[in-house]
Amino acid sequence: MADNTLSIIAVLKAKAGQREQLKSALQALISPTRKEEGCLDYALFQLEDTPDVFYMRESWKGQEALDAHIALPHFQAFVQQMDELLAEPLQLVRLNAVEA
Repeated sequence: MADNTLSIIAVLKAKAGQREQLKSALQALISPTRKEEGCLDYALFQLEDTPDVFYMRESWKGQEALDAHIALPHFQAFVQQMDELLAEPLQLVRLNAVEA
């Protein structure tokens, strides 16, 4: 991967009773996001032992690509739902690749 690749795990915890709504809202992001020029990887995971918690694994062609994603209408539509769906603020965990 390029040196400027930005890899992130977004951690999203559903409010009580909002698990399926959050899951649907996150699933709606996948297709349009994967079509973005700066998107290298965008995959959704639900924790097996804690099903109210979702991880979105993301890789971008740098900070500019992530910033462009955040500004797009499909992501902004999700932002409008976050207060209703999330039990706590969205957490972004930045990753550094460790290659052998």
